[in-house]
Amino acid sequence: MDKFIQGCMKIKDLPIKDIRAIIDANLENGINVFDHADIYGAGECETVFGKALKEDSSLRDKIFLQTKCGIVKDLSCHRYDNSTNYILDCVHKSLKRLGVEKIDRLLIHRPDALMNPEEVAKAFDRLQGEGLVDRFGVSNFSSSQISLLQSALRQKIECNQVRVSIVHCPMIENGINYNRYNEGGVNRDMGTLDYCRQNGIQIQCYSPYKGTNKSFIGDFKFRKLNKLLKEYAFKYNVEPNAIAAAWLLKHPANFAVINGTTKAERVRQIVKAKDINLTRSEWYELYKVVGRRLP
Repeated sequence: MDKFIQGCMKIKDLPIKDIRAIIDANLENGINVFDHADIYGAGECETVFGKALKEDSSLRDKIFLQTKCGIVKDLSCHRYDNSTNYILDCVHKSLKRLGVEKIDRLLIHRPDALMNPEEVAKAFDRLQGEGLVDRFGVSNFSSSQISLLQSALRQKIECNQVRVSIVHCPMIENGINYNRYNEGGVNRDMGTLDYCRQNGIQIQCYSPYKGTNKSFIGDFKFRKLNKLLKEYAFKYNVEPNAIAAAWLLKHPANFAVINGTTKAERVRQIVKAKDINLTRSEWYELYKVVGRRLP
């Protein structure tokens, strides 16, 4: 399973040479999955990435392209749309922007309250049958929503992209605080973590370093966390962001960490997390340092 994925949400305004540097840094470190969405930069992130691919035709065979659709942002109404025609239209537009003939994996970005699983299945069948998409997944879906959708699909849902980090991990908290009258015991996960583990669905962790409105790395609001991150970073001879990634990789669910950095050097720093095996004590201290208590 993938340990790291390169997120492409912030590349819209980067020069092509910088995008190429990010691609190369990932490939050099064994990371070949690049995550997009049709709404990132209003489509411009896919467009500039496509330009980088066009400059070197050998790159396409080296990378795994993943994109998402289902969130509609237009002047009429911000909404979700998982209908057959909308999915098909989004994929054709993404293919054009990326300048490729095929998407390796398509994710439904958000569950649509009006979603008809049979309509999604129809879109997936057509996309796969026409050779436009190989594999499929979801993002921000609960266990029951995945189960409902999977019941109509011939294809396996391979992954579920969810926000998870040291600071934001209700799916982990709920399991620890089962049957408790406290904040951690509130069931926000709906059994999704265990469901995904049981069904071989990898959880892709987005915003792995996000605090409230920005990264918690170096943020004074999280000074206790940063002090501990620096302590462990010194011990393992890495940067604090590698420790934050190692915390996720320690979990037995085999999380994938989505790095949204636009710096090639940052990629090289974070990937060192693959060689870090935090002790159980260190993992729990990082879990608790943001104010959580164990039952």
